Amino acid sequence: MKYKFLLPMLMSVALLNACKKDSSAVETPGDKILETYIPGTSLEVKEIAIYTNNQVITDEAAIQDFLNRNFDNEVKSKFYLGQTFVTIPESSQYMQLLDNNRINVNGINMQIMGYKDSMMIVSEYTSTTFPAAGASCAAIVNKVAQYNPYTDCPDGACSTYRKTSPLITNGVNFYAPLLTYVVKSGDCITVPKETPMVNVKNFDLQSHLEVIDTVLIQYAKLPMIRQGKN
Repeated sequence: MKYKFLLPMLMSVALLNACKKDSSAVETPGDKILETYIPGTSLEVKEIAIYTNNQVITDEAAIQDFLNRNFDNEVKSKFYLGQTFVTIPESSQYMQLLDNNRINVNGINMQIMGYKDSMMIVSEYTSTTFPAAGASCAAIVNKVAQYNPYTDCPDGACSTYRKTSPLITNGVNFYAPLLTYVVKSGDCITVPKETPMVNVKNFDLQSHLEVIDTVLIQYAKLPMIRQGKN
């Protein structure tokens, strides 16, 4: 997987979506920078598993067979079966903690919404159009991650939502939780547009799955390295 594009991709998902931003709304002159972090070069794979409505399958042979039957080599290359640590290229991207409960990634400011279960929850200032449910795959694909369009709008009746993502905290250390997944529902197969995304698996994922639904997920952690102050 070409991780030199990792953090720019994450911008389009939750923390780093610069293309839709009004710079006058998110770039505040005189921000006080509290800490600066850059991404590390060792990705830790924590889980690769197939989820159905009543099973969690971690057998590598079964997972590889599922990938071989349903997806091409590009998709298969995103899943690191049998690996715990994956070396990735150095990046020039950065993350800054700011005053007034804000965070800045590559020049884009976002709001720190709070802290929960060793995670810092960060939300975009601008709103995004709520996704259409569409086919069964589309309905599931937006519910695999814990922080998704339906988190604050469970009935799907909203027109917009604020994209939200967690960052894992451990003292002064931060990790970007990276979620990669694919969905199969009957004859419908889909891969999210943004992968990996900065998120964690939905804590109630299996409750959203029907008998015909299968979700393969990979959860990994990318350390954000704290930089010394000049």
